[in-house]
Amino acid sequence: MLLDLFMKKTSMVCIDVGYRNIKVVEVAVKKNNNIFIENYGIVPTPPDCIKNGAIYDVDRVLSVIKSVIREQNMKAKNAKIIMSGTNIITRIYLIDKVQGESEDFTVKNSMPQFLPIDIDNYRVDYKILQTIKEKGSEKYKVFVTAVPKNILQSYVDVLQGLDLKPLAVDIPANSTAKFFNREILTRDMDEYYSKRKYKKVESDTFAVLDFGSETTIVNFLKDRVLEFNKVILSGSSNIDEHIARELNISLQEAERLKKTYGMTPPNNLSKREHVITYGKVSNFIERLTRQIAKCFEFYLERCYGTPISKIFIIGGGSQLSGLNQYLFSTFNVPVYPVGLLNLKGVELKKNLDKDKLNYLINAVGISL
Repeated sequence: MLLDLFMKKTSMVCIDVGYRNIKVVEVAVKKNNNIFIENYGIVPTPPDCIKNGAIYDVDRVLSVIKSVIREQNMKAKNAKIIMSGTNIITRIYLIDKVQGESEDFTVKNSMPQFLPIDIDNYRVDYKILQTIKEKGSEKYKVFVTAVPKNILQSYVDVLQGLDLKPLAVDIPANSTAKFFNREILTRDMDEYYSKRKYKKVESDTFAVLDFGSETTIVNFLKDRVLEFNKVILSGSSNIDEHIARELNISLQEAERLKKTYGMTPPNNLSKREHVITYGKVSNFIERLTRQIAKCFEFYLERCYGTPISKIFIIGGGSQLSGLNQYLFSTFNVPVYPVGLLNLKGVELKKNLDKDKLNYLINAVGISL
């Protein structure tokens, strides 16, 4: 957790501020550690308030969140919020273990070599993933996260302006790791892949690809511990822009076409809009997948990673039709689209709309 403010409570409002939408979820963590979702709301993010995760207009964002809490009649007295965007820096590196020095001193002393930032202006956290031996010497494998203090403060300001007790500010990588630290139910998809040929990998390492509107986040977890995180500056909203320009239509109409046709190939009878949409979607996904593949290579070759046994895809963009099949054909490992209902121990209040639950994974993840 990036910033603990107070002790964790059982019931809380969890907020995920995105470029396109703000997600607010009221969550209760029960004594058996099950998660009960009391209510949620998803509203458009006010224009020009968010860029690359930075909140430029705290008051407008705060006003929208308060409206959701009021309209959805949320009663929790505690709150958490998740950061996002490209201003979050993560690094994995190896450093020599120094005899006579504490782990904390050695790691903090090494940071200026590996972080291209003025550390005084950042909140920096780290985790030692493991100690390995290389050429007879011991080394620490370190995962470091750094966030500009001024951007972090904007999220703290939102929390403190809610008239709720602030608990924590967290980042998507941590939220994802917490979510996937539980059992994921994939029985139906397991049966699907049992009938297909692919290279079976005996490994406890898997990838989580978070397809957002502005970014795509690549995470690798080994034994359910986060070992790699990379933010790619491309998201599903870029597809909408390409389609809108080509067909001279609104972004809303372009998004509708994207959801309608996805990666479904056209035929001789298909409309022009289908042909154009398929071309734009396919070209974008191909380029994005090449970037994701480079992350796989970097993790294996530079981070002492182990082969990936499966891929989970989350986020609004993960619902693009044909995406999981394309990723399966590219990486040759099972690909599982995952939503909240795939997580063991999640309960929902009766009559809640389940259609938008896939957008809430990060918001629920910070409750864990």
